[in-house]
Amino acid sequence: MGVVEGVVAAAQSLVAGLVCLVAGPVQVVLVGLDRSGKTTTLLRLKYHQYVSAAPTVGFNCERVRWGGWAWRVWDVGGCERVRGLWAAYTRATDAIVFVVDASSGTDRLEEARLELHRLARRITEASNTSKRSTLPRGAPCRAAPCRASPCRPLPPLLVLANKQDLPAARTTPALAAVLALHDLPPALPWALAPACAVTGEGLPEAMAALRALLARSRQPHKKEKINYVVREN
Repeated sequence: MGVVEGVVAAAQSLVAGLVCLVAGPVQVVLVGLDRSGKTTTLLRLKYHQYVSAAPTVGFNCERVRWGGWAWRVWDVGGCERVRGLWAAYTRATDAIVFVVDASSGTDRLEEARLELHRLARRITEASNTSKRSTLPRGAPCRAAPCRASPCRPLPPLLVLANKQDLPAARTTPALAAVLALHDLPPALPWALAPACAVTGEGLPEAMAALRALLARSRQPHKKEKINYVVREN
């Protein structure tokens, strides 16, 4: 990225941050398979240190200050029996973070791929069939994020390649291929970033990537496809 492009990107991020101050915290939903590190990621973002976490049965929610932005982050359980809740929580959110255990075996990553693409299809289909969506009556949490509007853009997707501290962790290019990220719906903006929620390494860069996705997706005149891979240093 050149100097001019860097200045423009920084200005766009600043403007989006000012908008957030007026509109309230950015609503983000963390999803992913169980034991992928979602709750550890949430607590790292909240407390800026490692906090031991128990498996999430339903959901957790925390207000987070990160990178000058205010976020309200929802961590939704990832075991198979509660994955049906993902649709309710992601229906009208501002952004989605899909956490993947990058050290997982082939079968587990294939399961993650299927769930990721199923979620992406639901998001795009809901956007195509309705210009306004709300949480259904009787949803598990009536306080879950819902700020729908007729011109709401698709929520950008950050795929967080977690557990990069483990020897078996795959690189981001390898993970992008295994998860078939380039086969996601063309209208859905996404990024892939490596991180380790236990140590916090990579999370600043991942959140910066999410901010960039949000800033660009909120520009209605920008029609180009937005997706990229944040590579390891």
